[in-house]
Amino acid sequence: MPGGSVFGPGPAGPGKGAAHHPAPAFSPPPGDPQLDWSSILDQLPYGLVVLGPEQQVRHENAACRRLLGFSVVERGGVEGWLEAVCPDQVHREKVINSWREHIWRNQLTRTFTLKTAEQKLKEIEFRSSLLQDGGITLTIEDVTEARRIEETLRHGKLKFRALFSHSATGTVLVDRTGRIIDANPAFVGLAGISLKNLRLSTLSELLHPGEAEELAKAEAALMVRPGAPSPGEKAVSRDLWLRTSDSEKRCHVTYCPIGESAGRPSMGIYLFSPETAEATNEILAARLRTVALKAQALLHAVPDLILLIEPDGTIADFAPPPKAWKELAPDDTWLRKPASTVWPVFGKLLKQCQGQISDEGKTIHAEIRGPGNEGFEFAVTFSPCGEGQILAVIRNHTETRSLRERDHWQSAAFSSSPLPIVLVDKGGVVTRANPSADQFLGLQNGALTGRLFSDFYLGGEASFREAMASAPASTGRWSVQSPMVSAGGSRLGATSEFLSLAEEGQAAETLIFLNQSTVREAPVARSQAVPNQKRQHGFRNQLQLVTSLFSLEPQSLAAKDAFIRWQVRLRAMAQACPEDDTSLIRVLPLLRSLADEICSLVGRGPGRREVIITGSEELAIDGQTAISFSLLIGEIMRLVLANRQPGPGPELYLNLRAELDGGFQITVRPGTNRNFVFTDRTSEVETLELLTEQIQGRLEVTDRENPAREWILIVPAGIR
Repeated sequence: MPGGSVFGPGPAGPGKGAAHHPAPAFSPPPGDPQLDWSSILDQLPYGLVVLGPEQQVRHENAACRRLLGFSVVERGGVEGWLEAVCPDQVHREKVINSWREHIWRNQLTRTFTLKTAEQKLKEIEFRSSLLQDGGITLTIEDVTEARRIEETLRHGKLKFRALFSHSATGTVLVDRTGRIIDANPAFVGLAGISLKNLRLSTLSELLHPGEAEELAKAEAALMVRPGAPSPGEKAVSRDLWLRTSDSEKRCHVTYCPIGESAGRPSMGIYLFSPETAEATNEILAARLRTVALKAQALLHAVPDLILLIEPDGTIADFAPPPKAWKELAPDDTWLRKPASTVWPVFGKLLKQCQGQISDEGKTIHAEIRGPGNEGFEFAVTFSPCGEGQILAVIRNHTETRSLRERDHWQSAAFSSSPLPIVLVDKGGVVTRANPSADQFLGLQNGALTGRLFSDFYLGGEASFREAMASAPASTGRWSVQSPMVSAGGSRLGATSEFLSLAEEGQAAETLIFLNQSTVREAPVARSQAVPNQKRQHGFRNQLQLVTSLFSLEPQSLAAKDAFIRWQVRLRAMAQACPEDDTSLIRVLPLLRSLADEICSLVGRGPGRREVIITGSEELAIDGQTAISFSLLIGEIMRLVLANRQPGPGPELYLNLRAELDGGFQITVRPGTNRNFVFTDRTSEVETLELLTEQIQGRLEVTDRENPAREWILIVPAGIR
């Protein structure tokens, strides 16, 4: 906020008085009148900003203005300056909040990742100190290179420790006197001596005296060899006997000095490989050959063209698709040729994306399309694969392009047709219906999909089966005049035109065209509705009875876990079973019922107190998908509610939000200090994936670094 404090009229830092002091202008200390303090401050190698009690800028040196390409004064203050160097809104809010709370209020040191006017990322360190009048001095320094060096050193130490600890070769680290400093687990196992006892001895004590003396002479000769030895020559190898705790083992020893001193190095590393190392290497080589064969088989199985591209844009290697493409024919002439030469349009796309892939490590998905109905279409994925190389995977979508275009106009014709059209499967369930069919039968918003089409025949199931069975043996099209009934109970004198879509080896589907020339009569009763409702109610009662029988089983720890898991699944099925013949089930009431059932099952309080559910009451899901959806939500609730996790507030939060395409999403977040807890992670994750596929949805995590904190379930519009 330029020219004022964001914390109110009073001073903001700790230890500052409540009274408001006037902000004096920045002035140098008394001294030589010829001394130009502004020029001196401009020569500082770091940025310097002096702020008054209200965050007004008193002075800004030249280094601060050059640091990121923006001036604090020109941007109206520090916060305006931070907004300019933080284009991303989320990151900007974090940086400005840290500036207010940590630097301005408490004079702490913080480092932020900021973007210069040239769109380059830099690590900038902020340090502040309190002035007597309530203002602060702020030093700003570019620590990008220092941070990178620290990160490189840290990674180097971690890599060395990982190699040292997990290497299958026995490795010993000794000091200048030959005393053992450290040994990896492979050497401890080889020698059969504990690490504590190894550190109390020298390496020569574990060798024969004569062999230890010869090894020491070879090490000394290595260090006094004239000329600068190459890295490969700075080692000594010997075959000698190693004294273990119970025997002697013949080993191949390699000595590597650590340090560049011409005299005795400060430390040295000894690598011990027993005689069985050759056999081990052969086993490893055989495994690598097996992996190579599997990788080759995978390359032959995928229907893609795979290119390995060098940093300069030339093609280092490629794996052609299993079947030749008529649109593109890669061959050996592509090798060591620029991509822009062998495939110009691909080379142009690569040039546009190469910076993001190589420098930022991003994976880029793109498409290459040709003009006209006969044009090609390729899907391209670029990924970095180390050492500046790029892996490009190209999939040919040319054949499916015409199919998509044909399906587009067919779908448009189906949806816009004034003739009522219905598609039913072999069980008589409506899999698709156009708006005219919904309107014809007195329904709205696709409510006909998912229902039994026999419900709209006056004679019910028997009348519909009779109409389906009247198909001529020689043709797949026939016409039947059979009275129908609308959703409101009005009788319809309709003519149904049937068209069989059965193909060899596939289940039969049938298109039904309804004659719109109808006569509506008085409502008729549906006697079958009450029996259906009674059967569904009885089924729910039976499921509840089965769940109660689990309480009679043995109550060991494993049995209790299985008891809770199957109780949750059966009760989820029972809650998803509709009471009547409606085709839609409201999502919020279903979730509340599930929460009540699971909370009572695991001994929690009322479901609406432990599980907070928010969202639109109008969201609904079709009856066929409701069971899989209910099972999935039940599994997710169980992962939080079935495990006692201390923390304030509710156990779980569910927030529903409608999508623009007609579907909806559910944000699932455990309560404070709680997470999703897995008993058998592999099987439970597989269960979640299977149930998500059943509803054709997606289950995603919002924070990749902390996946146990919040998930989002996306339910597509096609199941509503």
